[in-house]
Amino acid sequence: MSESTIKCYATKSVTVINYVNSFGGVNLNAAFRKGPSGNNADGATSGEGSGSGYDFALTTDGSMLGIDGLALGAGYGQVENAQTALATGGGNGDKTDITAFVNYSIGPVTLGYQMSAEDNVVNTSGATTADQEAERWGIAFNINENLSVSYGEAETEFLKPSATNVTEDVEGIAIAYTMGSMKIAGNRNEGSNMAGTAGANDEMTEIAVSFAF
Repeated sequence: MSESTIKCYATKSVTVINYVNSFGGVNLNAAFRKGPSGNNADGATSGEGSGSGYDFALTTDGSMLGIDGLALGAGYGQVENAQTALATGGGNGDKTDITAFVNYSIGPVTLGYQMSAEDNVVNTSGATTADQEAERWGIAFNINENLSVSYGEAETEFLKPSATNVTEDVEGIAIAYTMGSMKIAGNRNEGSNMAGTAGANDEMTEIAVSFAF
């Protein structure tokens, strides 16, 4: 037996319809957005359908496969760019995104992996936003009921249409310790070639102490 819901959100210029349902252990979440037709400076209107798009995601746990602790899913989305002519190099300038992930927990350990891609076709106005392809993975370990540690890495390749491709690399580690009502958490992250800019490196260290009353 499945239950479905349909919701509609509307503002002055944007309407979103959201549909949620489950089929045999697979969960579906889909949405459609009708974009605005905004006025330009000369009083004309933008291309019909500009900003309109849709997306959907499918997720499930390992029960349907007989694997406890497993979770996986995939999603796809597209946003219309309302091009009146073919984009440079073909296509219509629409933006598309696709992703898939898998998580697996066994005892105190959880592993996760995700792949994604973003396609930004060069449009007729000459915009040159880079396509992106990314891989991410992480591991979390609950050492005991008070102490946990996690580590993750992310690699994103920026496929520049008129320049050398650049790969952004990010890695981070986090530790959390709970003692009674007090929690101490810290993380350290490092990244290179941030946002696809060669030589743009960044580092961040954070320590937080919180109390529950």
